[in-house]
Amino acid sequence: MSKSVYNLIKSEYENRQKKSYELLSKRRTLAYSKVPLIEEIDKQIKVSGLKYTKMILQKSVSFDKAIEQLLKKISDLKEEKRQLLEKYFNDPDFLELKFYCEQCQDTGFTVSSNGTKKCFCFKQQYIDNLFNQSNLKLLDKENFSHFNENYYPDVVDQSKYGIKITPRENILKIKSRALSFIDNIDNPEEKNLFFSGPTGVGKTFMINCIAKELLEKGRTVLYQSSPSLFNTINQYNLKFQRGEVFEDTVYKNIYNVELLIIDDLGTESQTAARYAELLNIINIRQENNILHPCKTIVSTNIGINKLNQYYGERVVSRIIGGFDLFKFAGQDIRMFKKSLE
Repeated sequence: MSKSVYNLIKSEYENRQKKSYELLSKRRTLAYSKVPLIEEIDKQIKVSGLKYTKMILQKSVSFDKAIEQLLKKISDLKEEKRQLLEKYFNDPDFLELKFYCEQCQDTGFTVSSNGTKKCFCFKQQYIDNLFNQSNLKLLDKENFSHFNENYYPDVVDQSKYGIKITPRENILKIKSRALSFIDNIDNPEEKNLFFSGPTGVGKTFMINCIAKELLEKGRTVLYQSSPSLFNTINQYNLKFQRGEVFEDTVYKNIYNVELLIIDDLGTESQTAARYAELLNIINIRQENNILHPCKTIVSTNIGINKLNQYYGERVVSRIIGGFDLFKFAGQDIRMFKKSLE
């Protein structure tokens, strides 16, 4: 689990517990003010234990008898208090802690005879935080439930689309490979994905579909546009050179997150350093992938045959060797949708 995500969840549970105790304190103040007898009963409950302990020590009553009397006394006091709360606040549990999740009492963990385990609410918090940290905002609309192969022409036209099959057959082939990628993300032999093709033919949509599925399975995903990716690396390098002390979670996740998405490769600033930086990312992530899932998806408008003009033969060789290459083809889906309106 990502340390940054875990810390966010831990902080959220701490805030929930703090709010629960603050609300209880406010309700207690209100109850004592409105019904002073309730405060008096609480005081009697607190002192009852001391009273019977003293009686035991003085041997004025046997231990078993004292416990029996104590439990009876406290039970009667609690019942009287419960009736007062019901009468004045319509809630016999008005002075009980109210938790966001009653099952784990906002700790994130439940205890049973089988040991301690994460509560279902912890798992949901984890997934919610993954969505927030992934940098993806359109997953409610861009996912497989909205996939429609009918947006792709069902005709073969190699001169127009640059592929030997229909764009519809092509996108169904890509979808099948995407689903296999999701199912086999733990397999070190599973290759990364490289999507190329013109604007508007569904590359980002397919990426979002994959990301949505993995996030819902509790996997860590980080989306970075190519300009943002290289800017993050540049900022890190500058701070490192200055000797600044800082925590850069995004930078660390570039090399360790289970799925890194690099969108619009080739649109970043044309600096000499980007070649070495991209090669470094690919190399480190492929090394990490041996130990734990560390997959990468690259999306670009640049064809694989033109990549060496941007990044050189070593980068292209790494991509060809470590990625399955897919060319998206068809009409501009955005324009097609507008024509239907």
